[in-house]
Amino acid sequence: MSGSLTPSRHKARDEAAVADYLARNPTFFADHPELLSRLSLPHVRGGAISLWERQLEILRQENAQLRALNADFLESARGNERLIAAIHRLALALLTASTAREALDRLHASVADDLNADRVSTVLFAEPPSTGDELPECVGRDSPRRVPFDSLLRGEAALCGGLDTLQLAALFGLQGFSGSHVVFPLRGKGWDGVLAISSHDGTRYDGALGTDFLAFLRDVVVRVLDRHLQEIPA
Repeated sequence: MSGSLTPSRHKARDEAAVADYLARNPTFFADHPELLSRLSLPHVRGGAISLWERQLEILRQENAQLRALNADFLESARGNERLIAAIHRLALALLTASTAREALDRLHASVADDLNADRVSTVLFAEPPSTGDELPECVGRDSPRRVPFDSLLRGEAALCGGLDTLQLAALFGLQGFSGSHVVFPLRGKGWDGVLAISSHDGTRYDGALGTDFLAFLRDVVVRVLDRHLQEIPA
């Protein structure tokens, strides 16, 4: 007969009905515990296990996943604590620097040590201060090295990951640098620039870095340098 169901289709319909019923009645087995002892599920390693054993196995797997997730959260929290402590120490060191040269030297050394950076670079699009400090980082307001960072300097967000050829040349010259970077825009009173933290690891600064914490460091750097570069015309 055309309206009859084949055994396979009949079984599929019954299974769907059972699954739908159990989904709408999640306490069914709690109300009928005697059925659990009569049920068994095929085990992935052969043989059969009871429904209770299968549920216990699932709970163990979920518990292991939760423990792993919790360990990741704890490690992330510890990493943030270390980062905050390092930035706090560096901020205090910068605030007590008596010259721009001293401030930049402390900045570069501390970031390299505390953040395990392979290189720290600062390029300031400004003229050197009238104090006569040796500041090769000051390359002039109209330096062509500013052009590759025009877009970055118009915003607040850091640039994370790889840099293009022109940006690499502006930061490192012909020697270049293979790896990943986080580059912050610096904007002071009549000057601007960039602070770049670099790693030879191509995935180190791919966006996972705590840039919110480092943005605080950037603000401290700008305030400190403003004290020494304040004579630069806007």
